[in-house]
Amino acid sequence: MACRSTKELYPQTKSGSDYCAPALQYTYNPADFPRPDIDSILRIDTSLTNRYTRHDLLMANATGVLPLLRELNQLDKRVLTTDVRLEQVIKRQQIQQRLSLASTELSSVAAELDCEGERADQLATYLDQKDTQRIRRLTIFSVVVGAITTVATALIEADNATKIVGISGGLVSATAGGLAAFSSNKTVYFAHKRNLLADLWYQPKQSSVYPPLVWYVLNEKSFSNSGQTSISDNIRQRWKGYVLTGIASSQQELYFGSGGNYQADDLHTRANMLNQLQSSVRSINQDLQGLMLSLAN
Repeated sequence: MACRSTKELYPQTKSGSDYCAPALQYTYNPADFPRPDIDSILRIDTSLTNRYTRHDLLMANATGVLPLLRELNQLDKRVLTTDVRLEQVIKRQQIQQRLSLASTELSSVAAELDCEGERADQLATYLDQKDTQRIRRLTIFSVVVGAITTVATALIEADNATKIVGISGGLVSATAGGLAAFSSNKTVYFAHKRNLLADLWYQPKQSSVYPPLVWYVLNEKSFSNSGQTSISDNIRQRWKGYVLTGIASSQQELYFGSGGNYQADDLHTRANMLNQLQSSVRSINQDLQGLMLSLAN
């Protein structure tokens, strides 16, 4: 890892506010939280497992509709009177409302991840453009010095003076060309007090930024393709293996802390991790769609 410049760009380029964060602090009803004892519930209530797949029941638990499904299942066993039919309709409406809310929660988290990724990419592009301008200036300067040196050596008759001019001009031109080949390592301050990457990295039992639905699905092993490791753990391992290979602890604090001075490559890396996470969150809609189709049958 190359030495990092502590020189920041102009104050007007700083991004000191998390404008992607929700304007309001959302609260969730504890009654809708996923039940940790889902397996014991399903062992007791086998009527649910006879009607729905385990995957659908886990998704029902994630969305908070599992108790409603159990109540609806009990209603289906009763004699179909007018009152029972009315209760069934009400129960199905409650389930649909909860699933609709779950869909908006997924869209909200995905939108915030998308916004954060765009915010990082925007500043990275700004730094890239600054570096491109710098390289262009150095390249033009190198070409001009080389041309002047060539002309000067052709006009100067004294042999020693010609050598001095030629050597000096060559050194200046080579130095400018060499500087153009290296990144400027300029930084810009980037704040993210509400860090959407931190919980995926540190793996707390409960998330401070993700809705219970999203956090449950990301950490329940049954929702991953292998079923052996959770989605969140898979994401973390991909980050460690392909994105953050060999980074120092100070770099980890930069990505997973509250903010700091970022180089362009760091911002591109952050945007890449946010985009990976966004894809995983969006894919939860497939599980939600599967549950809704099962309920419709």
